[in-house]
Amino acid sequence: MYRDYLSKSMAAKTVNQVQCLCPKKCKNLDYGKTYLDGLTKMRINQKLFDFSLDVDGELIYVHKLALAIASDYFAAMFEADMKERKERTAKLQDVDVVAIKALVDYIYTGIITLTAGNVEAVLSASDLFQIVWVKEQCIQFLKSNLNGENCFRVRKLADMHSCKDLQCVSHKYILDNFDDLIAEQHLLLLSFDEIKELIKVGQHLVKPEDIAYKAAINWVKYDLEKRKVHLAALMSQIRLPLVSPKFLRDHIVGEPLLTEDEKCNKFLIEALAYQLTKVTQLHEKCQAETKHRNENLHVLFGGGTMDLVTGIKECKMYDISKKCLVSISCMNENRFCNSLVSVHNGVYSVGGFNRGALNTAECYDSVCKRWIYVAPMNNTRHGFGICTYNDLIYVVGGYCTSTVESYHSATNKWYLCKNIPVTVGLFNRATVEENSIYSLTRETNGKNALFRFDPRDDKWCILNVMPARSAQYELVSSDRALFAIGKNDCKRLDIRANKWEPMPQMLSNRIGFSAVIAAKNIYVLGGEELNSQFVTSVERFNINNNEWTIIDPNGMQNCRGGAAVLSGDFDFS
Repeated sequence: MYRDYLSKSMAAKTVNQVQCLCPKKCKNLDYGKTYLDGLTKMRINQKLFDFSLDVDGELIYVHKLALAIASDYFAAMFEADMKERKERTAKLQDVDVVAIKALVDYIYTGIITLTAGNVEAVLSASDLFQIVWVKEQCIQFLKSNLNGENCFRVRKLADMHSCKDLQCVSHKYILDNFDDLIAEQHLLLLSFDEIKELIKVGQHLVKPEDIAYKAAINWVKYDLEKRKVHLAALMSQIRLPLVSPKFLRDHIVGEPLLTEDEKCNKFLIEALAYQLTKVTQLHEKCQAETKHRNENLHVLFGGGTMDLVTGIKECKMYDISKKCLVSISCMNENRFCNSLVSVHNGVYSVGGFNRGALNTAECYDSVCKRWIYVAPMNNTRHGFGICTYNDLIYVVGGYCTSTVESYHSATNKWYLCKNIPVTVGLFNRATVEENSIYSLTRETNGKNALFRFDPRDDKWCILNVMPARSAQYELVSSDRALFAIGKNDCKRLDIRANKWEPMPQMLSNRIGFSAVIAAKNIYVLGGEELNSQFVTSVERFNINNNEWTIIDPNGMQNCRGGAAVLSGDFDFS
């Protein structure tokens, strides 16, 4: 009895345990790879092939199932009652065998290898067989590898296969690089409608008319007999009046294709007439502006010396247009080798020498008609450079000092800046051009060095050493060029090329003079000869004409003082 009971009890327990087991769904995460690897091995071992692709007589054996899964094109073919389904082969027309093999490799491995040599054919084939992922990879590859050799071809390919984004990118590349593509074979092979449209939309580029003209002429001359009939139509798309005068003169006016064509000749006449009108208007405008500037152009002189020991307080204003000199209120201190600068309709006289170096500074009050002291500099200095940048006054170096300071009129304080990276010897001059301060200085080794200071990051960098025949120079700037004016020679420097070049010498042989620039002219005033005789003449250097002239033989007597240009109606009465 007990045994029977025990057996029944154990059986019941086992039944209960079986009833408590839960179902478990197991997934082999590697199965996809295993399945794909197995399919690839079957292909390699040529097992169970049931279909083939015929490309130019070359058979590529495949499995229909693999093609149908990867390509909607083949899936539809196998589902429909087509002859390919019955014949177990598909003859492919107008496709590249290398591209088809690359796609078949992708179907079996999930990997596509794109190169410059196959990507365009692979894109075409993947679009035909509706393998979307591969097509997108081809598009990204081409967008990243556009160049002058393939851009026209890619744009055409993108249009054929409705790749709108790729078409836009390749078209933009062509427009952005039009100047470099005008002689490319693919541009020369464009149809008339294509080149016409390209010229029409391409004129938003830098110097668009010059480039558009070159492209049109190159295209016509590539097949002259067949294409010259389109010349007038292309020229009508180009704004010839806006072509640069030099290019019009050197390349267009003498082109026989244009002069011998009645319509094109008319375009030329219109362009020349427009250019002539613009030149006349520009000349009249320049004359009016120069006259207006000169009518209100004055140079203020403050300080100077008679004996190189003591300075003077006298201040005078020279009217360039009227060629007259007027005295104004004297400064509070005697100064020579001081510097003057105008800013905020005010004039500042800074530093100098008077039986010793000075650190004081004064400002002319146009309301009270007198000079008033402002905060003194942190350092004494004379023979130094001065300029303004962003409404701040900068004083740079000076005799045996490399210190630099800036003055803010709103706070009436001087702030120390980074020193010039050399030991200054005899003199320093400073000017501003293109957001930088340029400093020309005589080093203690006797060389004249040029430095550039960027106030935005407080950094100096050394530029070109200037071969010098004079011991001291005045420095002015205009249109990305610096002008160093010395007793025995004058030089100019294009700041983009960083190269000093000679320019004509002054007509007088003077030292201790002042040089200022206004209205594209450099004015030299004051100074003395080596025999201590004052040089009274005022010279002007016309930058455009590259020529010195004496505009006033008896302008003024001043030596080693400060000078500043004042434009406008500054009231000194």
